Amino acid sequence: MKVNRQEFLSVLNTVICGAHRQEVLEQSHCFIFREGLVTSFNGEILATAKLKDSPGDFAVPAHDLTNLISKFPDEEIELTIKGNELIVAGKKRRSGLTIQNEILLPIEDIPVPDKMSGIKEGVMSALSMAAKVCSASNEDYRVSHIQIAPDKIQATDKLRFLRVTVDTGLKTILVPAGPINAIESISITSATLLKGWLWLGNKDVKIGICCTEEEYYEDALIDSVINMPKANVVQLPKEMPKVLDRALIMSKDDCNRMSKIKLTAKSITVRTQKESGWYEERQPVKYKGQDMELFVGLSLFKDLLNKTNKAYVSQEKMKMKKDNVEFLVCLGE
Repeated sequence: MKVNRQEFLSVLNTVICGAHRQEVLEQSHCFIFREGLVTSFNGEILATAKLKDSPGDFAVPAHDLTNLISKFPDEEIELTIKGNELIVAGKKRRSGLTIQNEILLPIEDIPVPDKMSGIKEGVMSALSMAAKVCSASNEDYRVSHIQIAPDKIQATDKLRFLRVTVDTGLKTILVPAGPINAIESISITSATLLKGWLWLGNKDVKIGICCTEEEYYEDALIDSVINMPKANVVQLPKEMPKVLDRALIMSKDDCNRMSKIKLTAKSITVRTQKESGWYEERQPVKYKGQDMELFVGLSLFKDLLNKTNKAYVSQEKMKMKKDNVEFLVCLGE
């Protein structure tokens, strides 16, 4: 079977979000090719897309296949099954990946919708922002999940809080933040709920995320935290977005990574760190307000600063508000 390499790779990249690099379920690190579809599933997220053609029904390591095809320079490649191998061939190069002919991943247990409704405007951008507030830890679902309610989307990790007032068209559910981060680059145009799964997608791909209808948010308590009637209004330095953008090099691979920002009347210092390195920058600024030290995700904070540099500050917390978005962070460590 011959395919356009880039088109085939593009399809694989839309469904790789469901494939773990390590096997958490049998074959959960694999693409499942079956009945003209390519599917991945790790127990939390299932992604499936149609193929123009398929070399057969089998399971193959997902990241190995995408990495291999991305290295081929050929415009067209040929896929062939020989025994227990998938052979990928270009004009001057060939490679083989071991496959499993028996499909063991329980993808048939997940109900996939035939049709989905158009998603409400603003829902995906709100989900993307909320996912960056959640904790990357799975030890407490209350800080690793996003709450979607009919009239809002909100998330917290107990030190940071985001609320976006938006008509979602969905009933109240909790959705894990990790899968939302994983599909950020995919254009989502439709959504539906089906038997405990939130389905998002477009004409080419369907992505199901396991959700729960359990409610844990107490709006009265959250309102008391997010309302700041005695706060001082300050203008954050206009230089901040550029400084944050440079620091993002050390946090772009982990959008939930929190970075330290220290702001005084004369300077701003940003420090971010990951396993492979760190970045720190100090710049002089003009700022009239109390000194602040906060820990935030740089990507989300930079996006908010590009919309407004107005902030409400007390001794314990800082809040930014623009249109239907409210973001609050506790100050200090």
